[in-house]
Amino acid sequence: MSIKYIPKDITEETNVNVTRRHPLKNFIYLLTTVVVVSVVIFFALGYTASWLVTRISPENEARIGNLLYDTISETEITDDRRIYYLDELLHNMLNLGENARLPLTIHLIDTEVVNAAIMPGGHVLINTGLLQEVKSENELAFILAHELGHFQHQDPLKSLGRSLVVLSALAAVGVGTSSSSGGLSEVVSWTGEMTILHYSRTQERQADEYGLERITNHYGHGNYSLEFFNRLKEEDDEFYQVSQYFDSHPQNQERINYLSKLAVNNNWDMKGDITPLPNWINCPDMDEMQCEVE
Repeated sequence: MSIKYIPKDITEETNVNVTRRHPLKNFIYLLTTVVVVSVVIFFALGYTASWLVTRISPENEARIGNLLYDTISETEITDDRRIYYLDELLHNMLNLGENARLPLTIHLIDTEVVNAAIMPGGHVLINTGLLQEVKSENELAFILAHELGHFQHQDPLKSLGRSLVVLSALAAVGVGTSSSSGGLSEVVSWTGEMTILHYSRTQERQADEYGLERITNHYGHGNYSLEFFNRLKEEDDEFYQVSQYFDSHPQNQERINYLSKLAVNNNWDMKGDITPLPNWINCPDMDEMQCEVE
């Protein structure tokens, strides 16, 4: 038995190969699909990069940290007794038997911007503007312990991984990658800035928890350690020079409430005496009596 093919006549009313869906709807559907897939890939790459970068050796982390730190253009103060004081205070925040992942290096930066940060490789950046605003050693110690928490949790490395993905995406679309823009040196500089400015809310909270726990271990209480953030909350206009770093942290009232509740849940004493800063903290070249007169 044979089957004979009889072609159908095509008329103007026969809509051959014409979709019933409006072309604009097709375009929106395709565009949405591309955007969603791109976002999923972007976040997947960011997560993967964050995971992979924490697997590098300490030696390579130190090299990367040195490379990133060399991009910082601010003036660094050297041979200053405040550096030795900050270094001792920072290391006092480590629990008994706890070691830093890598040797920590204090860099005292001469700028009025209120800021503190820690970079891969153990580079700890403390601005003189921060020292002018803290009112007690308890406040300063908490900020240092918070940064130490970021370092111990490898947050700078994870942020570095995400930053590289972002910069790669920008490079793919030609943003900020012209031949006249500085090439590799600018990419490294952008990476350094993004690495120390961007942490997730979870990372910030974990660093806060680490900081308060180390504070209570060192001083026997957590009193006065959060006063700096109380002032930020109450006097926003006076702290107009606070850097973007602090803006990226959780809202000050939110973090104070959370840490107060954390202290109660862990039976951490939040009452105790204040530990004053050295009188010479903002005039290191003078003795204490001269500094008080000034």
